[in-house]
Amino acid sequence: MKNLNFSMKTKSLFFILCLISILLLTLYYQNKSSNKSYLYLLQNNYKNTLDNFYSTFRHKLENSYTNLNFYLENDVLFDLIDEKKNTEIKNYEKYLLTKFKNKNAYLKDINITLITKNKIHFPSYSFTKRKNHIYIKLSYLLKSKKSSYARVDYLLTSKLLLKSVKMYNNSEGVIYFEDKNKNLLETYLEQNRNNETFSVLLENCREEHKDLKKIKDKFYISKILALEVLKPKGEYQAVFFLDVTKEKNEYISLVKNSLIVSLLLFVFAAILVNFYLNYLINRISKNEYDVKQINKNLEKTISIEITKGLKLQQKALEEKQKNEQMLIQQSKLAMMGEMIGNIAHQWRQPLMQLSAIFMYLDAYQEKGKLTPEKFNKKIQDSVSIIDYMSKTIEDFRNYFKPEKQKETFLIKECLDSALFIIDSTLKNSFIEVKTVYEKKDIKTTSFKNEFSQALLNIISNSKDILILRKIQNPLITISVFQKNHKTYISIEDNAKGIDKSILNKIFDPYFTTKHKSSGTGIGLYMSKMIIENSMQGKIFVENTENGAKFTIEI
Repeated sequence: MKNLNFSMKTKSLFFILCLISILLLTLYYQNKSSNKSYLYLLQNNYKNTLDNFYSTFRHKLENSYTNLNFYLENDVLFDLIDEKKNTEIKNYEKYLLTKFKNKNAYLKDINITLITKNKIHFPSYSFTKRKNHIYIKLSYLLKSKKSSYARVDYLLTSKLLLKSVKMYNNSEGVIYFEDKNKNLLETYLEQNRNNETFSVLLENCREEHKDLKKIKDKFYISKILALEVLKPKGEYQAVFFLDVTKEKNEYISLVKNSLIVSLLLFVFAAILVNFYLNYLINRISKNEYDVKQINKNLEKTISIEITKGLKLQQKALEEKQKNEQMLIQQSKLAMMGEMIGNIAHQWRQPLMQLSAIFMYLDAYQEKGKLTPEKFNKKIQDSVSIIDYMSKTIEDFRNYFKPEKQKETFLIKECLDSALFIIDSTLKNSFIEVKTVYEKKDIKTTSFKNEFSQALLNIISNSKDILILRKIQNPLITISVFQKNHKTYISIEDNAKGIDKSILNKIFDPYFTTKHKSSGTGIGLYMSKMIIENSMQGKIFVENTENGAKFTIEI
């Protein structure tokens, strides 16, 4: 047993060491990947912001000098251009330079040159070199009243761009020119000879793919801007550098702290796991004897428990059968009570119709307007109602008898019979009933009167809720159609539907709703029993856009 304990402890310790090694390796690669992604994001954002800034800088500069150029469009200058007085034009240039330079220290020169029309390509923005200095050149067109043309060139020191970038994001920069042989003019480095770091950065970053530079424990990101030139004899470029040492060190410190915390938490968890494994091993050793004793007595214990279980199971089965018999008896009594109440309510409407017929006969008799034809018609109506009342009692009584006889009948006749019973109530409540038959000769084989009572109950439900909710333009739509060799009867109202909380309970045997309390015949539960038990069909209910919809499938 000691060898077993030693083996398990050794394995658990080895497993923990492996987990720590995997974690360290994972954290190393995660740190490396995260650092690389962060630097890439930093460099990419730097490039994008500089590109956007340079575009904005150029746009604002062009707009500024476009407005300034409007000042030059005056008769004095136009006369000099028309008369081609170059000397006077040069003097005018000096005058303009003196005037504008007070407001713009970066403006170094203004040149007005007479040109021909076919050389016009304005306005333009470019960089140019004069006496080993680089300038921003803005060129605009002047056209006199006599259609003479001149070009106005504004030369601005390129330090304007460098200072603007410095103010924007604190980047250092230099603008330089490379000839076609890619030789960097030494003149442009002279300005930064004293800044050793900047000179090294410039030399190292002439290729833009070198994004991050480390010089003397500092980190820089760079961006090279290709500058515009009209007559290329080389390339004008601006190189900008941003010191991101602080950001990089802060990010590295944050990552390291996260790694240290993660490692400490993992080591702590590993120690807990190791202690727990040792605890389990000790428990196993301590309880080994008890386990052996339990194994010896297991068969005896199982035999005893099985015997007890069988006895309990037999007792539970007997109790279940007894309870089922009680439930069946209670269900029968409940059905009988419900049936008596349903018969009483089912007769209420026919009795009211009989009363109405008698009042009709009495009224017409007093007025002397009762003709034999009217009398016979009302007698026939009364006989029909009395026959229905008689059949109702018989149908309710026969519903629980297994020897009920089925017959083949038209569904339309069943619907007409149900609607006849409730017709006066519907009319008095101004409820419109719309019947839609795919075919009027659709037949089924079942218990006709029971089916008629089920339909009557559903229609009465719709009628009651329409009256209760005082629906404007109340409507009950009944549709009969066939699909996939089955017959469907849908009864839909516009009474705004059934509360979702009781939608799945309305067919429960002991569930009471306002539909039932309104006296709707045999109840939705009895309707469900007729459809499913007697007709082997199905009944569904759902809410539609305007109300509730009952669908019978047989």
